[in-house]
Amino acid sequence: MNMKSKLMIIAITPVLFLVGCQNSSQSTLPAGVTHASSRGPGDGGGGDTCNGKMIESYKVDITTLPEFKKFIAPILVKMNPSEKDKAPFDFTAKLKTWYLIDCKLKDIPAERKGLFLESYQTAVHTSKEIFIDAKSYRAMVDEEKAKLLLHELIMSFYLIKYMSVKDLCKVSESCSGDYEVVSNWKMFRPETYRPLNSDDHQNIRAVTTWLWENRNSVTGDTFAKIAKQYDFDKRFQKVGHVPTREIVIEANTLLRMLKRYQWAGQFPQFCQFDPNTVISRSTCQTTVEADIRDYLVDGKAITKQIYLKLKIKRNSDQKEFAADFFYPLPPDQKIKTGLSTMGNVLNMVTISMLSQWPGYPGVEPKEGLKSKMAMIMLNMADFENPEIYQLVMQSYVWYSFEDEVAVTNGIKMKTTYGYLTTLAEESENLFVENELPFKIQSFMKSRAFVRSVVIP
Repeated sequence: MNMKSKLMIIAITPVLFLVGCQNSSQSTLPAGVTHASSRGPGDGGGGDTCNGKMIESYKVDITTLPEFKKFIAPILVKMNPSEKDKAPFDFTAKLKTWYLIDCKLKDIPAERKGLFLESYQTAVHTSKEIFIDAKSYRAMVDEEKAKLLLHELIMSFYLIKYMSVKDLCKVSESCSGDYEVVSNWKMFRPETYRPLNSDDHQNIRAVTTWLWENRNSVTGDTFAKIAKQYDFDKRFQKVGHVPTREIVIEANTLLRMLKRYQWAGQFPQFCQFDPNTVISRSTCQTTVEADIRDYLVDGKAITKQIYLKLKIKRNSDQKEFAADFFYPLPPDQKIKTGLSTMGNVLNMVTISMLSQWPGYPGVEPKEGLKSKMAMIMLNMADFENPEIYQLVMQSYVWYSFEDEVAVTNGIKMKTTYGYLTTLAEESENLFVENELPFKIQSFMKSRAFVRSVVIP
């Protein structure tokens, strides 16, 4: 599998706060219909004006305002101390166009407001623009100005749950690779838009209040947890580039997940992907049995292992792929593995389990030996409840073995290597979508380590 096609997305780290004034309206109305239906002096078309000036002339970059620099920027630094993580702040502030206008908010042409999301005494938030009453704004002390800006920021951040990955890429100008394909994956699709209700506004108030109260101690992780708790966008977890890092998964967590799939039967279904178009040509049914058993060597239990009985049945031709797989566990039953990312959207871990592998108890290296590997790709957005988004059962045949002898610190060791190749017709790949974002390649080929033993 070629993982070079990556989605590079800036996940937004929001900063937000509750405005001092109360919300005067919480409904969302169709375009062209607003609570403030009076027309200003402009005509509502491409030449809208305010006090004799084009509305565009009131455009402002809020990141340059003193109150932003004094109150908001320090919070962002605490959440993103790395220099390379300043982009999310720019992204959030630039999701919409901001205006400090000299006419009253009710005088903004109705057509200009478009999709009317929210109205306050001092600000109007629409689907693409944010209008702030300049007179009221100038009368505020800097701290209250910052609260108003922060509230509008959190509104923008809350609403990205309705934006597609493709649209976010256009705004951030930071995507590369096959992000348009990824944009259509179910796990990355936006929610269906609906009018904001009292629960939405309560979520925003709760999170923004928490942030302000914890502004001196907030971190990116603590904010992400509170935002997730209050129903913010769950597709984006981290900010900036997150390299592969080691994590620990409890064996019982993995076993519990396998048993959940065992009884619920909710495995990825799309399979038989065309190697050229990477489009699915069939669906598959998967059944498993899983538990923890003794790992026996010469009849003695030396540790524990996860046992997985896996069977995949392809619906197009009724072909079955089945094997018993094992994953030896360390004494503490903690699995150390690498957490990597696809862009900054998918936190993923791959668990590989083997069947009839040379070097395992009772399996001798010999030409013609057939082995299997089950690769379980997990979405680790929730570490306690990982989700399987891809399942691969790949078959191999070993065609040659060789030994290498070396002495290290007075100890003579014989290391065996084997040569193997993939049996494509005896392999299957299950995915959550009917199109893969990458070409299918062998996960293992050529030379592989088999075992090392001490020799006299």
